[in-house]
Amino acid sequence: MNNNRKYLQCTPSTPKRRRLGNSKIARLTQTRGSVKHNVNTSKHIQIRENCDSPPLPCNQVEYLCDSDSHSSVCSDIPCSPGVLETCNILDNIDNWKSFVDSKTSREDSLSISIAEDAFKESFHSNNHYNNDKQKTDQFKEDVENSFNIINQSICNNDNAHFETKDSFLLDIRESGIIDNKFPTNKTEPKNNQFNNFYGLPILTKGLFKSYRNIEKFYDWQEECLNLNAIKERQNLIYALPTSGGKTLVAEVLMLQEVLVRKKNSLFILPFVAIVQEKIWALSPFAIQLDFLVEEYAGGKGHLPPKKRRRKNSIYVATIEKGLALIRNLIELDRLDEIGLIVVDELHLIGEPGRGGTLETLLSTVIFAKKGIQIVGMSATIGNLPDLAGFLQADVFQRQFRPVELTEYVKLGDMLHKIVWSSGNMELVPDRKLAFDYTETGYKMDPDLVGGLVSEVVPQDSCLVFCPTKRNCQSVATLLCNMQRSDMMSHRVQDRIALQSALRTEGSSADLVRCVRAGIAYHHAGLASDERCLLEQAFRSGVISVLCCTSTLAAGVNLPARRVILRAPLVGREFISLSSYRQMVGRAGRAGVCDAGESIIICGPREWPQLKNVFSSGLPPVTSQLRPNIASLLISAIALNLANDVRGLKEFLGCTLLAKTELSLNIEELCEENLIALLKSGALEFVGKTGQMTDLINTDLKLIVSKLGQAAIKSCLELEIARQLLEDIHQASQSLVLLGSLHLLYLVTGDTVVRPDYRHYYSLYCSFDEEASQTARVLGITERYAVRMITGKPITNIPERVLHRFYIALMLRDLWRLTPVADVADKYGVSRGLVQAALTSACAFASSAERLCGELSPLWPYKALFHDLAVRLRTCSMPELEQLMELPAVRKARAMQLYRAGFRRVEEVARASEESLSSAVQHLSRTAAQHLISAARMMLIEKVENLRADAEEVMEELKM
Repeated sequence: MNNNRKYLQCTPSTPKRRRLGNSKIARLTQTRGSVKHNVNTSKHIQIRENCDSPPLPCNQVEYLCDSDSHSSVCSDIPCSPGVLETCNILDNIDNWKSFVDSKTSREDSLSISIAEDAFKESFHSNNHYNNDKQKTDQFKEDVENSFNIINQSICNNDNAHFETKDSFLLDIRESGIIDNKFPTNKTEPKNNQFNNFYGLPILTKGLFKSYRNIEKFYDWQEECLNLNAIKERQNLIYALPTSGGKTLVAEVLMLQEVLVRKKNSLFILPFVAIVQEKIWALSPFAIQLDFLVEEYAGGKGHLPPKKRRRKNSIYVATIEKGLALIRNLIELDRLDEIGLIVVDELHLIGEPGRGGTLETLLSTVIFAKKGIQIVGMSATIGNLPDLAGFLQADVFQRQFRPVELTEYVKLGDMLHKIVWSSGNMELVPDRKLAFDYTETGYKMDPDLVGGLVSEVVPQDSCLVFCPTKRNCQSVATLLCNMQRSDMMSHRVQDRIALQSALRTEGSSADLVRCVRAGIAYHHAGLASDERCLLEQAFRSGVISVLCCTSTLAAGVNLPARRVILRAPLVGREFISLSSYRQMVGRAGRAGVCDAGESIIICGPREWPQLKNVFSSGLPPVTSQLRPNIASLLISAIALNLANDVRGLKEFLGCTLLAKTELSLNIEELCEENLIALLKSGALEFVGKTGQMTDLINTDLKLIVSKLGQAAIKSCLELEIARQLLEDIHQASQSLVLLGSLHLLYLVTGDTVVRPDYRHYYSLYCSFDEEASQTARVLGITERYAVRMITGKPITNIPERVLHRFYIALMLRDLWRLTPVADVADKYGVSRGLVQAALTSACAFASSAERLCGELSPLWPYKALFHDLAVRLRTCSMPELEQLMELPAVRKARAMQLYRAGFRRVEEVARASEESLSSAVQHLSRTAAQHLISAARMMLIEKVENLRADAEEVMEELKM
């Protein structure tokens, strides 16, 4: 037993009042840390000159250092006071579960001992607490102090990692708020710290300066934050060009909500990758300013969210998870805990699929009338007044861009400058292109893409947007063959390290070869680890040219000096003005480069159509709600927002569909959908039978069937829920439990894959017993397998079943810990598709678990799907699962951490940058710092979750 545990152990003979002496323990902890404290305060905090936003951690290599010299700029940062003394607390965060749900734990801790003794005493016949209100209050205070000891321990560790510039350090010290160290969460901010920075603590200004390198807001940001709509908490839409600084305003508003108004905020983002990026960007603010940042994306996020009484949260969510969170809060009558909803990329409301989901979310919040402020932002909305009418919002619009963007069109060998004037477009000839190409070079590259790229690299960066994934790879190969010698000699050692890391991830030989020339391609066919490595390499300048698809423009923040559009196409569709604006908006970014250029390559046949696109202006955003109307109506009834026909018509009248399609008869549309739902059994009238058309015109109450309730709770469309129940019913008659394959088939989700049937047959011939039995149960027999090899049509088995079983086979290999690259090669698909199938199956398993939980006869499947969802989230060995809960930590990185001795999140949280980066191969100090911060943020959230559970228990006991 180490000294800490020996010192803090309570024996049975210890007086019970002394066991609750948290203040004494805290004093002793501080005393034991005093020697270390004296050492720390004699050192200066390292000042970092390059203050970029915290990068996303990934399987990085040493090229991710902060300087071109490749030497780390971060010196060894000593532990903060009390770090060593709280190791036991960090070691045993998980043991708090025993206080709440009586689960056993492996180790003891100081706070566990305090809380357990106190909790047991409250039920014993001893009269210390039972009959004395004052002592009962003391008990509650002692338990609360126990949580605070843990929470402050974690937060204090992070202070040593707070880095800033000299000017900010002087500003803070001269303000009188601190003397020699930064403030911690130990004390509440003083009143005089507020009202100096948009009503926020003065420390917030320093955080923006330190982590974002932002010293002063732009004029439009100041103007926007001082709008009457903001002050009076009205809804707002603000629209500016890409890279104008829209997100910063949103972050200030969310900080005001959680710190000043003490309400939670919901930040809606379009992609999981952007959610994770924002989690990392906000985590330093959360640790310093004492609030929580919670991720709701993929399989992450508590539903319903934890009810917290001490801290407020910023929920960062995808559109789908955001809707699930809102519905859960409404069901529990807790929607008023949300004070602000911020929607990034508001124009996505007009996109098929997700657009209907986003409209459902916003319509639900508006109709609930809980006074929640909605703020939307976008750069590409053509009908702002229509959206403003839907959201009942004010509009703020500017054309500000901090870095000038010069746009060009390449027609033939002439480069023409695009001049925009009052919405009109004019072409002005700029220069004739002439590069020292050989005759062979002109044949290889008639559009002169290589010459246009070579004008800016390797000193600056270039993005080349291509219509398709295959085109990305072919353009990257072309550029490799066209590059000059100075491009090949740039950052050689860093590129070699990147090549090694990519080989570890199973990357193709073509991609590895391209990286040697400072060129790479980026699309959905790559694994997420590969994309993350390439993104970080591009940001750090190791990769100078990235050939990518249009999804990068919306999904990843990668600015460049020059952006080239290889063709005016997105896939097989002609480019729209909004897509064009998104892509060229990546050229030039404040703090990255001082100017931006975009060049779209266009042939003479395509120019008239492109000219028409430029002249027509941004297209209007239209509603995509029609496929979601049934789900909207069912949820309104299930959540008790409206329970009769009249109320449902009123609800439907609040949607964007009703506001923009004025010729549409909303009442008739509502009645048609209600009749269809009544016929399907999803809805029914209370205690009445008769003709549907007669009942629909009455004021009778409507209720949702058990299936409808289960579909809403599981966030599944009604038809998908019905199909899942049918699959479960069939499986119940002959469920194959030789392994996981049959269960995996049930959760294959909506991933689309079209296998080569000849290859399918070869796999069929090598099936083991589990696969053979599962195939027979699904109707895939040898007879149909022979039809695969002969090319004859398979008519008696739905094609959907064959495709889903193919995906289930891929998932089973991942389940068996087969690397993603090997699975992709075995089944003839891209690594990106393999990971997409895994992500989809994980989310679907979670939904299936909730669906079965709502339908009592299916309770055995709830248990099966629960374990399936947990295992699918990591597809790793059980000992790695906890490490893989860290954002962007995949199996390879988790294995490295485990082998280096960091086997739990707590051990990562208390590590130093130097020890972590030296123990884990290809982990830079910068990446180590953010990995440590992520681990600490996870522990803080875990403590707060347990605090919420403990408070709920005490509230139920009326203590």
